[in-house]
Amino acid sequence: MDALWQTPETRETLLKRLIQHHTVTDSESERTFPSFVKSLLLELDYFNTHQDQLQITYAKDEKPLLLAHYRAAKGSKRTVVLISHFDTVGIEDYGMFETHAMSPDALYQAYLEHPSYLDSQAQIDLESGDYLFGRGSMDMKAGLMLHMSLLEKAIIEAWDVNLILVTVPDEEVYSSGMRKAVESLATLKEEEGLDIQLHLNSEPTMQEDMSSDDHYVYSGSIGKMMPGIVCYGKATHVGNPLSGLSSNYMMSYINQAIEYNRAFRETYDQESTPLPVSLMNKDLKAHYDVQTPFISVGLYNVFSFKRSPEAVFRLFNDEVIAAVERCEQDWLTLLENEDLPFEGKINVLTLEQLKGYAIQQFGENQVETWIDEAIEEIPELYYQNLHIAKQLLQRCSDITPAVVTLFAAPYYPAVNASEDPLAQRIVKTVQQTLESQYQRPSHHVHYFNTISDSSYAQHQGDQTLGETFKRNCANFNRTYHLPFESIQRISAPTILCGPVGKDAHKMGERLHKHSAFVELPYVLETIIEKHFIKE
Repeated sequence: MDALWQTPETRETLLKRLIQHHTVTDSESERTFPSFVKSLLLELDYFNTHQDQLQITYAKDEKPLLLAHYRAAKGSKRTVVLISHFDTVGIEDYGMFETHAMSPDALYQAYLEHPSYLDSQAQIDLESGDYLFGRGSMDMKAGLMLHMSLLEKAIIEAWDVNLILVTVPDEEVYSSGMRKAVESLATLKEEEGLDIQLHLNSEPTMQEDMSSDDHYVYSGSIGKMMPGIVCYGKATHVGNPLSGLSSNYMMSYINQAIEYNRAFRETYDQESTPLPVSLMNKDLKAHYDVQTPFISVGLYNVFSFKRSPEAVFRLFNDEVIAAVERCEQDWLTLLENEDLPFEGKINVLTLEQLKGYAIQQFGENQVETWIDEAIEEIPELYYQNLHIAKQLLQRCSDITPAVVTLFAAPYYPAVNASEDPLAQRIVKTVQQTLESQYQRPSHHVHYFNTISDSSYAQHQGDQTLGETFKRNCANFNRTYHLPFESIQRISAPTILCGPVGKDAHKMGERLHKHSAFVELPYVLETIIEKHFIKE
């Protein structure tokens, strides 16, 4: 049988087929995509003969994922796991071109006719003809295309190394697919006696300079935590504003203290974590009226290299306490200037402390029931702990006004294989191959800085959540789970090596065609052949 995906042209055709199967996160087509990929792999005689090595399994949210296992031709147990995600962000940002967002040829023609919809650099790349545009083109169906091509290459040449393609849903939200895939990989490893030596993720490069076509290879992935806030003030009529305390007023001090706060920044060998920003900041009024807001909530994105959840939460609480003290002092001054009494202070407590206080008042069984009921009311994982804190504060209103700090899902551990000898050799191979064969500079970066599923593929030292996280993330081990035992069992160095791309999550999302269809296939083949077959 002729090869299916071993030329630049056939790889481009494959990628377009993958893109055209819409997979926006939480869509129905996201759920059908693994069966579509399975049908494509069944076009290879190897998998048609070994259908038991194609496994569709389901995450806890019932989203399917696919594992495809190529067994080493001569029985080697050396194993490389090929990681990709197939879900994409939405396409509403494409505006009048939304119907073309996942049809690269049609989108290209539309942009040629209306180039002003793109920024100046995207227009240059459009006119060059070097880029393929479309949602999912770089983030990250090109990575899946590369892995399918690599599997076929291994079959054709009967490589003596195990390759396990893992493609998952939900990376753009909670990584439910990868968290389930880790468990499936751990089971497969034990059943087959595999020696997993590398997790190879083909996420695209994230250009720092949009005018550059340089390549980046990453030996780790940044960590992400999401501390949250619930402010509970005192409602009043807008005609008598100083008889209450607006929760938005309280939140404004906290937001100023946390967003862009350089105290949260970490550095590693000249790399720095992005500064924290608010992902949600709002009051909970359901409709307009002239009552002042008295419950406001906020969620903050905090990136990490080395800091543990405990260290981040400690810093977060210190900053919140200082902000509330400033708020309280300004409020006291305002009341004094208006010759009004100040009735009490603003309490600051963690969700763990709030739960403990509620247990003292109502008993543990009652509080646990309230928590379970609150979780059932809110399907969104990120919002459940905010809702729990709100419900408990409403029942413990005697301690308000108050501010409660907590953790929300998801959590991505930071991973870094930069000091691993194998990872170091692979990075050097990538750089030398690209620069000698294609004259494309390739830069080594320690942390892929926009989060990835690789966070769940490598266990490092004391990489655990710790009691601080567990006690302040009330839905942990209820609706949100992290398979740390499975991560330990499948742990191996992580390398992220994918094609050059630009403008992920933007309407100018695009993929460098020569990088994706010519260079990276050769680079990935070289990695496997040099380090897992000949080495």
